[in-house]
Amino acid sequence: MVETLENILLQVSKSPIIDEGKLEQATQLIIKSVIQGLAINRVGIWLYDDESACITSTYLLDADDGEQSPSTICANNFPHYFAALKRERTIIANRASDHPATNELTDYLNKFGIVAMLDVPLRHRGKMIGVLCCESSRANRSWTEDEVAFVGILADIYGRAVSAAERVKYEQLLIKHNEDLEQRVAERTQSLEDALNNFKQAQDRLIETEKMAALGKLVAGVAHEVNTPLGIAVTATTHCEHRLKKLKQSFEDGKISRNALTQYINDTLDAYTLMNSNLERAASLIQNFKRTAVDQSSFELVECSLGDYISSLVISLRPMVKKKKVTIQTHCQEELTIKTYRGALAQVITNLISNCAEHAFKTPDENHHIDIFVEKENTDAVLRITDNGAGIETDIQHKIFEPFYTTARDDGGSGLGLSIVYNLVQRKLNGTIDVQSQLNKGTTFTVRLPNIID
Repeated sequence: MVETLENILLQVSKSPIIDEGKLEQATQLIIKSVIQGLAINRVGIWLYDDESACITSTYLLDADDGEQSPSTICANNFPHYFAALKRERTIIANRASDHPATNELTDYLNKFGIVAMLDVPLRHRGKMIGVLCCESSRANRSWTEDEVAFVGILADIYGRAVSAAERVKYEQLLIKHNEDLEQRVAERTQSLEDALNNFKQAQDRLIETEKMAALGKLVAGVAHEVNTPLGIAVTATTHCEHRLKKLKQSFEDGKISRNALTQYINDTLDAYTLMNSNLERAASLIQNFKRTAVDQSSFELVECSLGDYISSLVISLRPMVKKKKVTIQTHCQEELTIKTYRGALAQVITNLISNCAEHAFKTPDENHHIDIFVEKENTDAVLRITDNGAGIETDIQHKIFEPFYTTARDDGGSGLGLSIVYNLVQRKLNGTIDVQSQLNKGTTFTVRLPNIID
């Protein structure tokens, strides 16, 4: 190949435009290089349509008149030409009007004064996509082997440019899809975060409702217990008032006797003794309830004598289980002092006792009992809350701490009681809780708490 053509090919091949995906610029470079190398005035890129029935000049340059408007020719009008193109071979027509592949293009040839044509196939991914058409108006023009090879290489470079443009197109599509995907992921993430926040808010509201429900049960039990001694005190007061009126009447009538006065004094002392003992009992119940209620609404880190605190807490919890005739006893082998959140601990024990009363004991029975054992194991304080109730089925024991899981949905159970216990023990008290149970033999909840103070 002559050096001039080789230099042109070298410059085109090295041009970054070819591989940057800028197909229009690459096409213009190739067309101008053909015009320069072959010293002709018309060169065009003609591409097949989807059915390969027509070809259209996507870029056609006339050295004298500039870029030409797109033109289209179809196989039904030029069957011999399209038959030659389908053979995917270079058409070398030194006299285009006489060549069997191009002679039916007479009108086109005459219109632009074309004498010779050189059509080289354009291929992409092994498929012919069109032709690089070189047209010369010079008389006696003969295409040399070097010129044919030169145009063939430029046609291959065009195929490279098409691949680069396709790659860039796919990359841009991929980038757009990624951006769209990121946007959808961001929207979905935001939607999930909003849903999660709403869920957490709903869960917090339900947890607060459950806490209030547990406190409500405690209030109901204490109110019932307080009514009994208050009722006795009211009865004693009424009795004293009645006896005092009778004594006053006797005094006014002048019929009072020493025996009647003595009897009144003795009855009044008995009544006041009864009133005093029952009022003290009511005051004690109210004091224990007040401390429990305050503890459950206040979460401050304090030192706590574990055995004494649980014993006093149990006093206010006994009314909660009285209806089922459940006996609660505490067992503390040694005095343990820990630094903990009494409010959280009170909530844990309240919910566990309430859970036992609701699920472990179905009907009242004098033999029902709950035992709370307080022990020291290494550096941990261990609470074991044990009942002799109905027990928990083995296949659901791993679910009981899950939020909203309950076996008493039909009875209004929310499934949050033990979930609250689990979260308070794990997150607030930095401890652990587990359960062991056998059907009809009872259940034991084991709570381990750190921060023992020696």
